[in-house]
Amino acid sequence: MRPPTRLLPLASVVLLAVGCRLLPGERAGGAAADGPLAAADLAAIRGTDSAFAGAAGAGDAAGVAATYLPDARLMPPNAPTIQGRGAIQKFWGGLLGAYRLRFEITADEVEGRGDLAYARGRYTLDATPKAAGAAPIHDQGKYLEVLRRQPDGSWRYAVDMYSSDLPAPPAK
Repeated sequence: MRPPTRLLPLASVVLLAVGCRLLPGERAGGAAADGPLAAADLAAIRGTDSAFAGAAGAGDAAGVAATYLPDARLMPPNAPTIQGRGAIQKFWGGLLGAYRLRFEITADEVEGRGDLAYARGRYTLDATPKAAGAAPIHDQGKYLEVLRRQPDGSWRYAVDMYSSDLPAPPAK
């Protein structure tokens, strides 16, 4: 009995696809997906922080939101978690609508493996009110970010959490 030759092209495609797939722990280009971050990744993560601070300083809520993943979570102090880029843009847009901001962000530690990283650091925020008679705000504190590498090599915030180092204002 002769083998069915119509299945030969299908079998060839399946074998080719299986043979060309990435191995576990491997990413395109042969780099280990679970290996330490490259210097370019560390620079790109710090670049995301710089893009965030620059957009905030420019009053650009859409630019700030662009540093987050579409399904990101922002965890500000004394408030519920904000989920999704649109809601995050609305949060920062409210602040940017009322204040001119100056952020200084210093990453003290950046670590990661593959397409996932975290950054731990400090921030200083000075907010000048746009409304006459309103008091300026100064804050300094710490943050923890979880970032994911994007297909283009950029990094975006998946989770962003921060809290003040200053004492809470007295209750009124």
